[in-house]
Amino acid sequence: MTSKHFTRFSVLIAVLALSASHFARAEGISIIKDMPEALFAPPGFDSNDHAQIVLSGSFINTCYKVGPNQAEVDVVNQTIHVTQQAYLLDTPWCLHVLVPYTTVVDVGILPPGNYDVHVRAEASREKDFGKMGIVRAAESSGSAPDEKLYAMVDEVSYENSVLTLKGKLPGACTRLKEIALLTRKNQIVEVLPLAEMVNPGVVECASELVPFERKVPFKAPWKGSTLFHVRSLNGQSINRVYDLQ
Repeated sequence: MTSKHFTRFSVLIAVLALSASHFARAEGISIIKDMPEALFAPPGFDSNDHAQIVLSGSFINTCYKVGPNQAEVDVVNQTIHVTQQAYLLDTPWCLHVLVPYTTVVDVGILPPGNYDVHVRAEASREKDFGKMGIVRAAESSGSAPDEKLYAMVDEVSYENSVLTLKGKLPGACTRLKEIALLTRKNQIVEVLPLAEMVNPGVVECASELVPFERKVPFKAPWKGSTLFHVRSLNGQSINRVYDLQ
């Protein structure tokens, strides 16, 4: 490369760098604290479980993206303060449409108690979203999440008053016993895909996953935003929020 060509190349690189820097400033990202429209604290968690809280909301345009969240627990005063962050892109290229989101906040293992749940947002705003109950593990009922054998759930949908689950059974010697639906708390449906062993002595059971699909008719006794909290194998859960009419 000649000196003349090298100079032109250097100028081109400098121009591109300035352009990139200007673009980064024009399309910067700021972080804000978002206030969700609804908060769901599913029942059934005991003092051995990793408790979770589900948030549901909507952004006013496509320049908002879901950010990280966190939960601060005050065991002494039995309060949980939740913060949900959002990324805001500094750009005029935003589509002005509602963008729904659902996020899960991992609260962790909590001592038994009845915790007040608050959400913090911008300008020191704080909203009370009710209570979350944690029972002592020895006192938990048969519906506690770690006392049953569940199927592995991959997909959840709800349409025309029918709940559809798709997933896998953990072995060839297991079958889907039932899909239990619990409505112990308003606006929350606990979905328990219960499995059971049919031939526990068969060695091959542990190495084969059996797909399943099950449809369950369900009409909620309420309207509005509703969380379907679906238990799954290995303590996992799937959370879907639907606006029931």
